[in-house]
Amino acid sequence: GADGGVGQAHREAATQLMHALYDRNARREFCPLETWLERGFKLDAFGITSTEDSSHTLVVLREFPHVVPLDERVRIFTRLIQEDRQTQQCPETHVRIRRQHIVEDGFAKLGVLRGELKGVVKVHFVNESGLDESGIDMGGLYKEFLTTLIERAFHPDYGLFSFSPDRQLFPNPHSHLVHAHLDYFAFLGRILGKALFDGIQMDLPFCGFFLSKLLGKHNYLDELPSLDPALHKNLLYLKNYTGDISDLALDFTVSADDYGGGAIEELIPGGKSIEVTAANRIQYIHLMADYRLNKQIKRQCEAFLRGFQDVIRVDWIRFFNQTELQVLISGEKNGDFDVEDLKQHTVYSGGYAASDSACKKFWKVVAEFNPSQKSALLKFVTSCPRPPLLGFSSLQPPFCIHKVRAERSFMELLSRKEEDRLPSASTCMNLLKLPSYLHTSTLKAKLLYAITSNAGFELS
Repeated sequence: GADGGVGQAHREAATQLMHALYDRNARREFCPLETWLERGFKLDAFGITSTEDSSHTLVVLREFPHVVPLDERVRIFTRLIQEDRQTQQCPETHVRIRRQHIVEDGFAKLGVLRGELKGVVKVHFVNESGLDESGIDMGGLYKEFLTTLIERAFHPDYGLFSFSPDRQLFPNPHSHLVHAHLDYFAFLGRILGKALFDGIQMDLPFCGFFLSKLLGKHNYLDELPSLDPALHKNLLYLKNYTGDISDLALDFTVSADDYGGGAIEELIPGGKSIEVTAANRIQYIHLMADYRLNKQIKRQCEAFLRGFQDVIRVDWIRFFNQTELQVLISGEKNGDFDVEDLKQHTVYSGGYAASDSACKKFWKVVAEFNPSQKSALLKFVTSCPRPPLLGFSSLQPPFCIHKVRAERSFMELLSRKEEDRLPSASTCMNLLKLPSYLHTSTLKAKLLYAITSNAGFELS
């Protein structure tokens, strides 16, 4: 009856309040994460064996995700994707891609696919002469294609995304200057979804408010610092201004151009002739934030989200808040990692084995690295500067140390002349090509030089 309706309304209000507090804590922590976890909470009690939409597990994760530890939620998310992959049985897609035109060719060949992108994509690269490069795609070429496409298309130079003052990415309000920009946003949404679907981490730092959009949420004033901290500061100044507000000569309009030029848009009908006063300033502040966070890039965000949802179900990523979603996309926040975990899940090739002195020297050196050096090593070998969320057992393909054959003469070998070449990497295969150095000090110096100078292939 009526009492049941009131009880339901109270439950929904309490749930919304809990979510708002949790999201606020994610932006600026006021209590430790452990506070949110339900002590002794056992997912098994909720039928974790079932991942049906109506299962207790998914109901809890949708309504109160924060009571479940993050790594547990990631495991469930991964399992849902595996089940989706098995039930969909999408066909294999083969694409020929010109290296010089990775974004355009990727869009032309894969832009027509929707849910079919969940299937395996095999890439054949074409060189500048129009000839197919040799090599069969065992997953490495696809990863190289995906990583390069994302690096180029999301870079502000391409015109679809912009950097915030903190060098975080959000859709460029002036992206209409790029041909078919909304189709490109939908395509990039699917590509980001594909990276998540395939468990490939990408070095893509997004603005908090844009991640909030991916979660299907509306943004409010609190999110403005992630986009424009200066505007947020100015609006708070206006809120607390004690002088005569008419001196500020503000009305209910906003410049569509960041630099104050270009079209003027009204925040409300007739806004040009409505002066901002002490009585209406709160309304102005919220309208201004709403314009920048929601209205100005509404079409770009909708297109991106539409594409993303073709590959990843939005209710699955709602297991996470915006900070956690960033971790899901890019790995743990800093690049520090457990060296023993990496060592346990490293494979060797080219003649190396874990017992070789060169490999022992390598692990001795890495164990002494500081977090930024560890992060640089990961970026150098895997193209992502952060470790996988569930540890290196989930890195695909596994981290590999490959022996580089010595190019020293017999006399040089006899005289124990030190190897001169630098380590190099093949990020598409998570492969470190390591020469067999005689001295630990040489290995450390060469490795540090390689990983901090973006040496890559060409300096080896």
